[in-house]
Amino acid sequence: MTYPTEHLMDLAALVGATTEAEDLKRILSEGRELYHRGLEEMQTEVARECSELADQELAEQYQHLGAPWPAGSTRDETISMLAFHRWDSTPGAIAFGFIAEHAARHGVSAIPEE
Repeated sequence: MTYPTEHLMDLAALVGATTEAEDLKRILSEGRELYHRGLEEMQTEVARECSELADQELAEQYQHLGAPWPAGSTRDETISMLAFHRWDSTPGAIAFGFIAEHAARHGVSAIPEE
C-alpha cells in the first residue's frame, strides 16, 4: 500500500468514531489531501506504464474499463482518465468515499457552503 492509501484507511477507521463537526472537518480535509496525493501517484504510474504504448494499445487499456476511447480526447487526457478510473477503485479512494459520506451525514462537507 502507498502512503496515502495507508493513511486514508487509518482516517476511515478514525472518522467512524466521531460525530464532532471540528473533528470531521479536520479528518475530511486531511483525507482530501491524501486522496489527491494518491491520485497524483496513480497518474504518474499510469503515465509511465503507457509512455511506450501505441494509441491502439492505450485504447485497449481503456477498453478494459468497459469504455471506448473518449471521443475528442487527447492521449494525455485519456491517460488521466485511465489513472482516475484505476485510482477510484483502490482501497484508498474507497476509504475517502467513506470519510466524505460519514462527514456529510453529520453536516460536514469538503466544499464550504455560501
